[in-house]
Amino acid sequence: MRTSLLILMLGMGICPAVSAAIYQCQGPNGQVIFSDSACSKHAKEVEVHPVTTGGRLDTGTDVEVWQPAHHASRKTSTNGCDLGYIQSTQLRTWRARRQVKAGMSAQQLNYVLGDPDHKEGQWWVYERRGKETGRYRVRGGCLVSWR
Repeated sequence: MRTSLLILMLGMGICPAVSAAIYQCQGPNGQVIFSDSACSKHAKEVEVHPVTTGGRLDTGTDVEVWQPAHHASRKTSTNGCDLGYIQSTQLRTWRARRQVKAGMSAQQLNYVLGDPDHKEGQWWVYERRGKETGRYRVRGGCLVSWR
């Protein structure tokens, strides 16, 4: 055991230190070539720094990240009604069910129920076969109540 260890230590001591060099040469057509041996007498040795693992690679850079404005400064609705914007999928669902919600805009109500048969002041009146099917109070362009 000791002899094999001694032989190994001597063998390691005799071996020259291995250093890999990278050379940059210029080919016959002007193309840059990298090689582990000098390609010509004008070859330049390229210095390579070891790669460190972990940490940040972009040290020393100041990056400004966009931050949105505070959401409280935005208006809650574009048309002034309580429900504001309603997604088209939800509007189509309500249209199929003929369902309304307080706070809808007059345009949304018109899309869901269609044009009223007649209007009495703030009330939009819908009829079917001569009978009233619903009254909807629209005040300030928004649905307030119905019966």
